[in-house]
Amino acid sequence: MAKFTLLLALLPAVLAFKDTIPIVAWSTHTSTVLDKLPSKSHTGHALESILFGDDICSHEAVVIVDQPGLHASDLRSLPPTSHISRSLTSSASSHQRPYVPVQQSGDLAALAQMISERCASRLVTVAPGVSGVSLDKNEKAVVVINLPGLTDEGYTRKGSMLHHDQLLADAMESMPFETQLTLFSSSVLPHHKRQAEEAEPPVFPSASKKGGILARYQLLTPALITTLLVVLFVLLPLLYFGISALASIQSPVRMDAPKGFSAGDKKNQ
Repeated sequence: MAKFTLLLALLPAVLAFKDTIPIVAWSTHTSTVLDKLPSKSHTGHALESILFGDDICSHEAVVIVDQPGLHASDLRSLPPTSHISRSLTSSASSHQRPYVPVQQSGDLAALAQMISERCASRLVTVAPGVSGVSLDKNEKAVVVINLPGLTDEGYTRKGSMLHHDQLLADAMESMPFETQLTLFSSSVLPHHKRQAEEAEPPVFPSASKKGGILARYQLLTPALITTLLVVLFVLLPLLYFGISALASIQSPVRMDAPKGFSAGDKKNQ
């Protein structure tokens, strides 16, 4: 019963992290932008705050790593010896936001294009494991690394994350730059975009829509479902056990007089 109550209490928090992506950034040299960013997990427009900071163009390279389908739990599953963990630990400046709403994450490809134009840098797209892209340390660059998407679940997903981390390590080691800022985040998978578009209600609902009240309105909201579960599985059982305990209390039907007791003698006294 206690475990079930705890699960219900955590249900709203789980729903709060739905449709969010993590944003992790680190720099080989001290970055004013990363050091001044607030640490609030749900603050939006984090990508714009990082990529359009005052010192963004002072780096020889800005590396944007895109891994579709990435969640904060995937980063937490990485061991301390992984490339991402070691990069965050050894970096001069770093910043992490595990739960950024998808609507406020921005388009990574479009942001890379804008940074390239702003800093007059060469825009390069790299696929891990594919050779043929040459980088010059004397030429500023905005490098976009497209990692494979994460679509697996369970242990398979964890294994895929470790493999992608090694691909990222190999790609980063081949770069000739001394000062670079790396941003690791996720773009939305195509089927997630379709689901979001289908779930968005129309501005002007059709008056001729059939199917009754359930087709027109959402009656069972997450808050209502949580309340019903608490009432059915917590409050009602407690009320039942309380009433049963009270009903089990028994009192003697009559009380016998003690041996040797005389009502007449008691009255004469």
